[in-house]
Amino acid sequence: MRFTDSELELIRRTFKGNETLLKLLRKVFLPELDPDAPLGQIIDLWMTIPVNQYPSDQQAIINLLARNQLIMHIEQQLMQLQKLAETEEETEEEKKERIKKDSVK
Repeated sequence: MRFTDSELELIRRTFKGNETLLKLLRKVFLPELDPDAPLGQIIDLWMTIPVNQYPSDQQAIINLLARNQLIMHIEQQLMQLQKLAETEEETEEEKKERIKKDSVK
């Protein structure tokens, strides 16, 4: 996993049960989107603009795809923080039991 145990603990302490903070972060990074929409359910009308309104089709496609990818990336990272915050930390005993169970397979 890309996060250390201390980073995961910080994520849990900061974001567990704190959807308001996640929505605030979305508002900071994506200010034009609806800040009250549930995570993962944003609606952005710019994503539906016809590409023929740009000077060239190629530039329109590049601009819209880049923007859409950025929006979705930020949204996915916020959802990852939420998911990581809600996961329970495994005790040493539970970890040993899981490893033992996995090694029997």
